[in-house]
Order: sequence, then C-alpha cells, then structure tokens
Amino acid sequence: MFASTTHRPVTVLVGLGFPIRISNARKALEWLESEPAAVRDEAYEATCAACRDAIIGAEGVEIETGEALDVVTAYARRRGILLDDDATGILCPESAARLCA
Repeated sequence: MFASTTHRPVTVLVGLGFPIRISNARKALEWLESEPAAVRDEAYEATCAACRDAIIGAEGVEIETGEALDVVTAYARRRGILLDDDATGILCPESAARLCA
C-alpha cells in the first residue's frame, strides 16, 4: 500500500511546543520514531504499527493512510499534543493551555 497524502493532516506540538503538520503515514512514523523513549508505551507501539501497516501493508491487514492518521490523532490527543482537531478546526483545550502558558 502506498502512503499517499491525505486531506486530513494532523498538527502536533513537538519539542518545546513547535507545531508540525503530518499529512501521511510515512511522516507520522518519522515523527514517532523521533519521540523520546520515555513516551514509548503500548499506545505508542500501536500507533507505530498502524503507520507501518499503512506504509507497507501487512499480510491480512489493510489500513488506509486516513485510518492511520486517525490513530495518530487519537495518540496525540491522549498525550495532549494535538494542536487542533482538523475535523472541526478548533484548537484543542489542552494545546491552547500549553500555548498560553
């Protein structure tokens, strides 16, 4: 399966609060692999697996890039680093608090 650009990019805060926009599963996996070991839990591993499946596919597993980005969105929301919810265009409250602090 190809990691094509999707119409639903995800914006997350990285490092010291810099936003990055993730538009496909390959970019999401690159970002995830740069995350520190301290945040690598089961949710992290599942998110990486979803991205890998969207990029290369796995036997018996079919996941589209959009589905992988939905998983990335949920992961970022759980960690409080999702900048906005692209479905609504509204800044997430957790992210707004970080930007104003």
